[in-house]
Amino acid sequence: MDSNLTDKVAVISGASHGLGQAVAQDLAARGVHVVMIARGQERLRQAADSIRESGGAATVMPCDVSDVAQVRKAAAEVQRRFDAVHILVNNAGIPAPRSFVETDFNDWDTVIGINLSGVFYLTRALWDCLLRADSAYVINISGTAGTRGGGSPAYGSAKFGLTGLNHAVALAGKEHNIRSTILYPGGMDTGWRGAPIGEMPRSETMDPAEVARFIAQLVSSPPEFVVNEAVLNPLDQPYM
Repeated sequence: MDSNLTDKVAVISGASHGLGQAVAQDLAARGVHVVMIARGQERLRQAADSIRESGGAATVMPCDVSDVAQVRKAAAEVQRRFDAVHILVNNAGIPAPRSFVETDFNDWDTVIGINLSGVFYLTRALWDCLLRADSAYVINISGTAGTRGGGSPAYGSAKFGLTGLNHAVALAGKEHNIRSTILYPGGMDTGWRGAPIGEMPRSETMDPAEVARFIAQLVSSPPEFVVNEAVLNPLDQPYM
């Protein structure tokens, strides 16, 4: 148990697998009650059951973060059950491998809706709960596309937009002890875009459990300072 985090409440989107699941597992092991949000209900329940079997506290809330009505409903339920939220990890996201000429209007709306609008919706809907915490922390998961763009207009635009959104959240929260950090992780061993898990050496792909541990260190750091942004890459893939 981490005495700094024991009995705190964390809301984590995209928590049914990959980094989101790893963050939920790590924080729960430190005594945090994790509220796990994702669209896939069965995988979400399985992930929560695994945490409970290990002695952690987990609440499941199926929700599509790109749907305002669903987000408002989930936020109201969080407030009813917990009142305050100490940690919010905006991790939900989808890939968009299509080039500019291959991207149609529906592709754009779907990717922007989940990867950017969904972050605003969930953060804004939970803002009053974050205000009620003594010291809250928002973690926004971007990617290296948020620093250098890429071939996908929708994905790159969403990740660049998330940088601006993180700055706005940090500015709005500074007088209320709400810190906000944006992370730009490179390749992680999560099966992203169908990549095989566990086959690449650690120097070429990051273990999501270790990235989750880094996030736990951030949210348990002294409240008088904040890490505004951080780029995380495998050793063999230096920054930029």
